[in-house]
Amino acid sequence: MTAVRGYALIPPVLLLCATTACAPPVPGEPVPAAGFRDEPTTSATRPGDLTSPLPTSSSGTDPCTLLAAEDLAALGGSTGTPHPNQPMPGVCTHPLTSGPENAAAAGYYDPLRAVTERQPGGVAVEVEGRSAWLYCELVDAHQTCTAATELGPDRTLLTMLTLRDASAADTTDHLFGLTTAALRHLPPP
Repeated sequence: MTAVRGYALIPPVLLLCATTACAPPVPGEPVPAAGFRDEPTTSATRPGDLTSPLPTSSSGTDPCTLLAAEDLAALGGSTGTPHPNQPMPGVCTHPLTSGPENAAAAGYYDPLRAVTERQPGGVAVEVEGRSAWLYCELVDAHQTCTAATELGPDRTLLTMLTLRDASAADTTDHLFGLTTAALRHLPPP
């Protein structure tokens, strides 16, 4: 296994394509904001999939405390107050001073299997020895990358970073730091 920018890649060639946009277009419905989605109005789940929104905390941990001021300092720091349940329930977004609409987020998300199916253009990585799925997308000059890191069979820790005029490689490098910081803010299992 190879380590690049803090992530252990599985396999390494996939991240290269994902971060340099050399992959062919993926057929199907566009995925807004790097995999964030509106909650479905109808259920099309298989047995074992979650059918209700995730709670806003895990073991009493508020998603808005998963990223601290020192975690956001390398990105210029946070501006204003965090936005709980944004862009979806169970996730907290921190606006960044480094530019308009730049933001970092962390929270609780769907099972890893569901994330990989929803984001076929992503790549399998490891973070702190945990399986994770990395996905990047350029949206209106903002590079948005997400990492869904497995916390258990029914949940992941979602971290997100969106930066204007940034490369996928730089964004994933910063995202790795945010992901490891958020994992360290979780209570021990």
